Amino acid sequence: MEMNTILNSFYEDNVKMSRNETSQNVNFVTPLVQDILQYVHERDKRFQIQPLNVGSYYSHLKVSRADEFDYSVVLDAGSFMNWTPGTPAYYNFSENMEVVKTPIPLPSSPVGKCLFRIPGIIEHWNMERLNEGPACLTIDDHIIPIRVKRRFKALVSEAVNRPHICQYVDARRLSESPATTLIIRHPYLVGDQISVDLTPLIKSHASFKPEFGWPRPGARWPSRTKIDEILAEGIHLVAKDPFYWSLSFVMCEKKLVGGIDSNGTCRKMSQRIMKKLREMWCPKGTKQELTSYHLKNILFWECENHPYDSEWANDKLSERIGSMCYRLIEHIQCDNLPLYFHSGVNLLENKDREVLAQVEQNMIRFLNNPEHYL
Repeated sequence: MEMNTILNSFYEDNVKMSRNETSQNVNFVTPLVQDILQYVHERDKRFQIQPLNVGSYYSHLKVSRADEFDYSVVLDAGSFMNWTPGTPAYYNFSENMEVVKTPIPLPSSPVGKCLFRIPGIIEHWNMERLNEGPACLTIDDHIIPIRVKRRFKALVSEAVNRPHICQYVDARRLSESPATTLIIRHPYLVGDQISVDLTPLIKSHASFKPEFGWPRPGARWPSRTKIDEILAEGIHLVAKDPFYWSLSFVMCEKKLVGGIDSNGTCRKMSQRIMKKLREMWCPKGTKQELTSYHLKNILFWECENHPYDSEWANDKLSERIGSMCYRLIEHIQCDNLPLYFHSGVNLLENKDREVLAQVEQNMIRFLNNPEHYL
């Protein structure tokens, strides 16, 4: 059977989501999230009620079932924002994150991270008593990521612990992830459980710096109109590192994916097939070192290197899948997958080389005999 036909059948049988199941889960999750964020906002006006819908479901890149939803919750940091790229005088933190009075210097900001200074807004927060005691998010006029995460997590936990919610929602413990994760189990839902990530985000609209390497001179994808739209959106911030804000390109990525197949191309379909195949490539029982975010960046690089719609016509589906596979294998072998919007960030840094080597071997087996897997 011709490979494009096999891939189309695989997509229909294993990748495509059921509209009825999806609608059922969305109709349950949306008001629940709204209820939780309404409570959080009432307790702390800095966290906005209306979230930004991000992640694979809202970008139409989700596969199989609507069982994961991602929302960015905007933290109102005021309109006066300055960046401080140097080495600040910070405070030492004990294990329970209480401030120890001795000032100490922290290292310079790592790649893809930065400090965030907010002169002029502290007074506003204090007037509303929103920067005192447990609600305090700052030190020396710097918004501290770990404090934002802890404050937000505490408020979400309060919201979840109310009687009409606690019986079927569990708020996971604070982790290195910027998100507070909710695990939802309910008879009304399709599937065993649903995961909801709520991530505090500062809409900084920061400009792209030349060292980010985007947009690349001479690139024929995306269009100039799309580039201008993304540059106008700018870069936002999420609380991943305890002390430094991490750059977030989540809204840039959403805008880049928006309308990506407006001419009837197969870019999203290719990405969704790759995501489903990833489940086969990743060794069972090991940490998932290859993520869907890696594959999203592979798609972006593939689009830039194959910029024309004719290269993404439906009869080119197998060609593009094969090309993305070989591209990913090459990056694994080089131990470097650059972030599309900031090529100085290596998405494979600190990943388990042995696990990725197993992924690489499984991908090679797939390429040698794709019919067996499909």
